[in-house]
Amino acid sequence: MTRAFIAFAVVLAAQQATAAPSKKSIEPDADKILRQMTDYLASLQSFTVRTAVADEVSLKSGEKIQMMSNAEISVQRPNHLRSTQRGGNGLGIWYDGQSMTIACGSSGTYQTLPGPPTMDAAIDQMRDKFDIDAPGADLLFSRPYDILTEQVTSGRLIGRETIDGVPVNHLAFRGDQIDWQLWIKDGPQPMPLRYVITTKDVPGHPQFSVDMSWTAQANLPAATFQFQAPAGAKPATAVVASCGASL
Repeated sequence: MTRAFIAFAVVLAAQQATAAPSKKSIEPDADKILRQMTDYLASLQSFTVRTAVADEVSLKSGEKIQMMSNAEISVQRPNHLRSTQRGGNGLGIWYDGQSMTIACGSSGTYQTLPGPPTMDAAIDQMRDKFDIDAPGADLLFSRPYDILTEQVTSGRLIGRETIDGVPVNHLAFRGDQIDWQLWIKDGPQPMPLRYVITTKDVPGHPQFSVDMSWTAQANLPAATFQFQAPAGAKPATAVVASCGASL
C-alpha cells in the first residue's frame, strides 16, 4: 500500500468520523423546552404531585388491558420521598434518608430496609431491590434531563395543544427500545402534565401513561416521610410480589 493511499484513507476516515451523525438527534425547539422543564423540576425543593396512571398489558391473545391507579407523591430534596397509591392494592413507599419502607395495604404487610443517602439512589433501589415498576419516577431525579434522554435517538416538538384548557407543548422522543411523549405546561412554570411511554421490545407495544397535577410547597412535615405501621400490619420479606409491582 502506497503512502499516498494510506494518507487518503486516513483523511477519508477522519471525514467520515466528522460527518457521522450524533447518537441523539433532538430538534432545538424540543431540546429547549425539555431542558426548561427538567431544570424547573430540579429546582423544586419540596412538592407534591397527584397522578392518574393507565398501565397497559398486552395479552398473548393480542388483547390489551389497561390497569388504572392513582397515587400521591411527596418530595423533599435531597433525600425524602413518599408515594402512596390511592385505591388498588394500596402500595406505598416511605423514604426519609435513613430507611425505606414498602407497604401493601391489601395484604397488610410491610418491609423496611436501610435507605441510601440520596433520593436518586432510593429510586434505583426501589427498582433494583424491590422490582417496582415506576416509569414516572424518571421525572423526580436530581438531573431528570440526563435520565430521560439516556437512550433517546431523536426528539421533536409536535406542537401546541391543551389539557383541561391549559396550553401545553407536546414533545415526542424515540429510542431503540422505548418511545415517549411529554405534554409540558407552557409559561414560566413548565411542569409536565402528561407522560406516555411506549415499550417497543414487548409484543403489542404496550403503553404506560400518567397524568400529573403538581403543587410546589415550601416545606413538608417530617412525619410525611416516616412510616407508621397500621394496626394489624405485619413485617414481610416479599411485599411487592404479593401486592403488585407498579406505582
